Amino acid sequence: MKHITIMIIPDGASTPRQFHLPKAVVKIASVASMFGLSVAGFLVIDYLELIKLRQNVRAISAENEGLKGEARVLEGNLEDVKRSLRRVQDYASKLSDLTKLRVKSVSKETGIGPLSTEEYQRSTAQDLRAKESGSYLPVGLNIDKLAFRTVFEQLGTLGNSAERSAIELQQLLSTMSQHQNMLSSIPAVNPVNGWITSGFGKRISPFTGDQALHKGLDIASPIGTPIFAPADGVIVFTGAKEGFGNFIMIAHGYGVVSAYGHNAQNMVQPGQVVTRGDQIGTVGMTGRTTGPHLHYEIWVNGHTVDPKRFILDIEDTSSI
Repeated sequence: MKHITIMIIPDGASTPRQFHLPKAVVKIASVASMFGLSVAGFLVIDYLELIKLRQNVRAISAENEGLKGEARVLEGNLEDVKRSLRRVQDYASKLSDLTKLRVKSVSKETGIGPLSTEEYQRSTAQDLRAKESGSYLPVGLNIDKLAFRTVFEQLGTLGNSAERSAIELQQLLSTMSQHQNMLSSIPAVNPVNGWITSGFGKRISPFTGDQALHKGLDIASPIGTPIFAPADGVIVFTGAKEGFGNFIMIAHGYGVVSAYGHNAQNMVQPGQVVTRGDQIGTVGMTGRTTGPHLHYEIWVNGHTVDPKRFILDIEDTSSI
């Protein structure tokens, strides 16, 4: 049988030691050695990979802790925004209530009905439902698989609240703008500097001696005293009217019309737009009158009303 001889010569020995091994045993030993080296190499590589993986896990853990901290800060910021948004909603609600109370008060005093916002409210409610039905996540993302699911949910709630507040503020702004137009159309200031000599209602006519309905106020003032528009409006008549001489009528909108008689001079033309405080004429004695004064009437929806219900700065001296 073929075999392999291994000779070992110790230091100082005269004869070497010989070992005879079968060739098959040597081959098996060689293969076993190569296998062992391979396993050892794999173990070393695996150990190195494990060390690297452990380092990555530590890095990821540290990063996760950092992200958790950022998420907590973000949630805190969202809570601050929520509180601010709630204050905006509270202020808007209070302002809306005050506006409604103001309009109701003016309507009660003047008889002018408030504007109807029912249709506008329906349209804004539809816009709000459409906004709330939308998603604040990009298409294809599943919120259940997100790391910051809570943050995204809060963001969605906050977004819906912001949309609701924006629409409510838009509605409030529109309503206030309309109410401002209404208030600017109410003849709330004295059209002339003078004193009331005859009020609205039944009185003894100075011409017939009989009881008659006086449809306005007589405000005495020297001839030539300026007459001012008490509210915004459009001139619908200027000219002579039987019994009232030079006469002016202003349509203010919302069913309100004001009239001015016995003028010495009419200083406006039909179709002319006037604003509160614009001079429209001067006090005179034209028509049937016992002295220089302005005959001032207010009509609401075709019916005469007491102008004193509108005027805020006039002093009634008719009883003096």
